[in-house]
Amino acid sequence: MVHFVNRIKALFSRYSSMINDVAWSGISDLLSLCANMASFLFLANSLTTERYGGYVGIYGVIGPLGAFSWSGLSLLVLQRVIREKDDTQEALNRILFLSVLQGAVAVLLAIALASRAIDQVSTTAIALMAVAELLIFPITQATGMFVQAIRGFAAAARLRIAVPLVRLAAVLIPWAFGILTIRNLAIAWIIGFSVTAIACLVVVLPRLGLRPGFRRPPPSYVKTNLELSLPLASSNLQINGDKAILNFYDFDRDAGYYGAAYRVIQLSQMPIRTMNQALFQRFLPNEEGRMGQHLSRAVRFTKFSFTLSVLIAGIIFVAAPLLRFLLGDKFEESITIVRWLVPVVPLLSISRAPLNGLLGLGKTTVRAGVIVSSSLLSMVLYFSLIPTYSWRGAAVGTVISELFLTATGWFFLVRFQREADVATLAERASRQADRENVDASAVVETDTGEA
Repeated sequence: MVHFVNRIKALFSRYSSMINDVAWSGISDLLSLCANMASFLFLANSLTTERYGGYVGIYGVIGPLGAFSWSGLSLLVLQRVIREKDDTQEALNRILFLSVLQGAVAVLLAIALASRAIDQVSTTAIALMAVAELLIFPITQATGMFVQAIRGFAAAARLRIAVPLVRLAAVLIPWAFGILTIRNLAIAWIIGFSVTAIACLVVVLPRLGLRPGFRRPPPSYVKTNLELSLPLASSNLQINGDKAILNFYDFDRDAGYYGAAYRVIQLSQMPIRTMNQALFQRFLPNEEGRMGQHLSRAVRFTKFSFTLSVLIAGIIFVAAPLLRFLLGDKFEESITIVRWLVPVVPLLSISRAPLNGLLGLGKTTVRAGVIVSSSLLSMVLYFSLIPTYSWRGAAVGTVISELFLTATGWFFLVRFQREADVATLAERASRQADRENVDASAVVETDTGEA
């Protein structure tokens, strides 16, 4: 018994930092879950099915553009500060410059593309949503990543708690006054994210010893940002592009059904996403001379995440009729769609770890190629299947593209880990040969001296 208790204590001591990170990530994501559930339920009940379909369709445009305005920049912070050991102040100024520049361009693109594809939402509402998500919110997100790079994930998670609180308040306040519309929701986001952005620039960054400023980044930053942002944009396009295409082909009502169903799938991924966010940083270090390290990390993460996701998928399949209770009869068709999309849950859980492993191996270009290829496949499938089969075509395209992403991700991780291990063995053999040559030279010198 004493041995067992000591073993538990040793394990807790060994993984205490990881447990702390996962716990704070869980708190942050629990609040995000509440905010997402509130927006999902209140918007779905307040809007017509067609207008809700237009709302989810907007994220088929804003989501991929957000990868350039903040998602890719978030990874760039960790890549430059943790892996490349850049000066933190210089990195901050360069990344803020990129954030504002890319955000402004992304807003213009979002307005142009979404207003053309989506008829159910006004251009004004689209523009307000784009400004909130693509121009103002990225400042808070980038600040959080600098906190993570300097003080750790838990400290960053405590800061990120502000984001779901803003999103939750932005839904609840207009709903309480009976004025919840897409336009008013976007206005509330602009106000809330402006407050958090100012707090980050005036309070949080100075406490880290950093001064907000702007400096044009060198080509290496732009290149790495593109390598990181393009896969994220492609992944988001694969996830959300089907909703925009449903709207483009005037399946507005089906887009509403499909969007509600897919939101259930996304919410079910919260536990896996929580772990991935908390442990992502641990995929990056490359311990010199250690064999199979990146593949081993990916396998360990996947074993647990896959088991959990299969359990979640089973619960979703059985509990899908609860959607009728939550949203009423007008979203009844979403129950069938949820069951069509259930295979996506385990696929998502096993497709992310190998992509993280490729980052750890420094194969950012290969990683980008894998994700972009999967996204292109999904878009071909969406444009081929949706005009004839509506949401069924979107569901089939989603499952097939996720299968492709999973298979290619693991294939390349195994391949490049094997190459890295061969290089490590060759380097060890070279060092051993050098030592033997030195020893042999020493023996010859000794013998010569004695002679």
